[in-house]
Order: sequence, then structure tokens, then C-alpha cells
Amino acid sequence: MNHKKDIWTEVSKNLKSKLGKGEFKTWFSRTSLRRFDREIVVLGVPNKFVANWLNDNYLIDIKKSFKKITDLSPSIHFSYGREGKERAPREAEKSEIYLKRRLDASMTFDTFITGDCNRFAWYTAQEAAEKKTEDYNLLYLYCTNGLGKTHLLHAIGNHRLKKNSRCRLRYLSSDAFSSDFTYSIKSDRLDDFRGELSNLDLLLFDDIHHLANREKTQEEFLSIFNSLYSQKKQIVISGDTAPNKLRDIHPELKSRLGWGLLAEIQEPDHHLKTSVIQQKAAEHHLTLPEDVVFFLSNSSRDIKSLLKNMIRVETVTSLNDGPVNISMVKALIRDKNRNEIGLEDIMTSTAGYFNISMSDLLSNKKNRVYSYPRQLAMYLARKHTHLSFKDIGHSFNHKDHSTVIHAIKKIETRKDENKEIQKDLEKIESLLG
Repeated sequence: MNHKKDIWTEVSKNLKSKLGKGEFKTWFSRTSLRRFDREIVVLGVPNKFVANWLNDNYLIDIKKSFKKITDLSPSIHFSYGREGKERAPREAEKSEIYLKRRLDASMTFDTFITGDCNRFAWYTAQEAAEKKTEDYNLLYLYCTNGLGKTHLLHAIGNHRLKKNSRCRLRYLSSDAFSSDFTYSIKSDRLDDFRGELSNLDLLLFDDIHHLANREKTQEEFLSIFNSLYSQKKQIVISGDTAPNKLRDIHPELKSRLGWGLLAEIQEPDHHLKTSVIQQKAAEHHLTLPEDVVFFLSNSSRDIKSLLKNMIRVETVTSLNDGPVNISMVKALIRDKNRNEIGLEDIMTSTAGYFNISMSDLLSNKKNRVYSYPRQLAMYLARKHTHLSFKDIGHSFNHKDHSTVIHAIKKIETRKDENKEIQKDLEKIESLLG
């Protein structure tokens, strides 16, 4: 299977079977495969918002689908606007340099917000990028998921390329490394694989803890590590814990990881989370009241989840005219201390999920694109609230209770046999927390 059209057709089928027709149509109907090779996939999307949404909500699904169809694990990139058009040769060449090295050009030191929890890691990463001393030949960054270690790895690579576009560097996640290693064996290219990585000036290796229980892959990585280290080349590795606490990692490899400088990233404090919210709001031209900023800063413990919540707010804001207010945000992002899901939560999440406006959800429009989400919302309202059929109907723009009963029965009788309905319900309920 060599043609882009054929590959994207099969990947699309696989995604549709996982996500359901409705969800797939909402987010992938205007997506195309602009580029495909062993290392890189570039998907064309309508705009930056869709690019952000796919990256934050469907990246794993997309990677798994490409893995299943092509038996490869290329890095996934999104193209929109000017990026989808012909670019000047110099600009195209620069983009190619970053893509080949699997770097996300948006993750730089300038876009990394610092606080007491991550300042030391940020500083050591900058020193490693500058390579001012041999102390930074090996740097190990560690933290729990979602605190910024991946961002710093990309920032180091982007900074180095800015200084020297000919620098031989590569960003690799542990999953991509494992996939490339397996592919090299199957395609009889193991020597090429080893030679390419052993000749790097800088290796940026992400999430080494995911190599747990992969003995042959660990042995291969250890061999490449030893080759680079003996040549005094530079290695930056990230993990979810200190080297000596890694589980199911070979003792020799754990020992090697402890040879370099260790830098931990701790959980962000309230001030840092507030700074992240304000910066992202400014980027997306959102005006957030103080009470909304305060609520969002307490909505998650890590930066990655915080950014996902910001995207949820941006999603609903783009669908509904009017200013952002605390009641809307609370409905969208449930307070983890609450035991009940409110009707407004269900309405807002359903409308956002199907990319329709709240007025369309509550309307009397009979087109399936509106009636189907409305039926799901009524079903979830009955399931998660104590409201009567009459109260639910009243909330849905004064509809009769018989309309609500019909909608709920329709979903109830079909959900066990219809995978699309099952998937849609699961996804909406996941948004509800």
C-alpha cells in the first residue's frame, strides 16, 4: 500500500470504526493526508482550532490507526492555512528539517511558562541546548505525566537547530523507537537503524519508562546509548520517575541513566497555572473573568489537563456567541468535588461534542445532525439527573414530556446493538467526568 489516497482511506475506515460515524464526520470529514512516509505524517485540516482539537483529543487514535494499517509509527503533524499552500523554498526547507527530526516547532523555551516547580529543569534544559559544558552530555528530566518534560525535549532540539541547522539530532518517543526498531528488523535494515542513531549529535528520548518489560528493545537502546556516550555525544532522556525508581527496566540501563544530571519537574502551583491560563486565553483572544481563571486553575493538577480544559472552553465559546462566564465553565468542566452531573453540563458537553450550537440542540429542527444529539442529551439527562420527563422537556425549549419519553426509549432500545450510539455516549460521559 503505497498511495496516500489508499492509505488514508484505510486509516479513515479504522478511525470511523473506533469513533463512530457521527464523531468521525464532525472532526475528520475535512481532513486529508498531505504527506506520508516512514517517519512523518502530515494531515491537512481546515484551521488551527481543528488542529489543536485533533492533537489533544485524537492523537493516540490516529497513531494507532496508522500503526495498524501501515505497521509504522510516524510522527503526526497538522497543516492548515498558509501551511497547506505552496511555500517559499527556504520556508519549505526549514519545515522539512524540523519534520525529519520529529520536532514540534511550537514547543520552544519562549512558550514554556516557568515557576518554582519547573525552573531548575527549564534552566538545565537551556544549558543543555547551549551545551556550554560537558556536564550536559547526559540530562535526565523526570516528572509525572503532563508537567512539561516533552515540551522541554522539543525546546532543546528547536534551540539547537536554530543555532545549527545541520545538527544531527532526533526526537524519539519510546513507542516510536520500539516501532522503528521492529520495522528495521522486519525490513532487514537493522544496520541502517543503528548507524543512523549512533551517528547523532543529540538524541532526545521521551518516556523511557514505556520501555518497561521490552527486553530486546531495552538492549538495543542500551547499545545505542553506550555508543553515543562513548563518543561524548549528547543525550537527553525523560521518564516518569527518578532512574533508580524505574520499574521493569534493566539494572544496567537504570545505572546508565543516573550518570548524568537529574532534574525533576514538580506539580505546578496556583500562580503558574494562572499564568498558563492567561497566556492561552490571550493566544485565542478569549476574555476570561477572574472567577473563571480561578476556577480553571483549580480544575486540574497538571498542565496537560489544564490545557485540555482550556480547549474545551475555546470549543464551546466558538460554538456559542457571547462572553465566557463562570456558570458555563462550571457546567463544561465539572468540579471534581461535586457528586452530581447537572443538566447544563450535559447540554453543553453534548453540543460541544457534536460541534453544534446550544440553540440548535434545543431547537425543534428534525435533521438528524440536530435530533440525534438532542435525543442523546435527553437520555443522559434522565440517566444522570433526578429530573422528571416533564422537567427535562421544559428545559429543552418547552418540549412535551412525550417527546422526551420517545427520545429516551429510542436510545435505550438501540444503544446495545449500535456501536455508534455506544461510542457517542461514552465520549460525552467522559467529557462529563
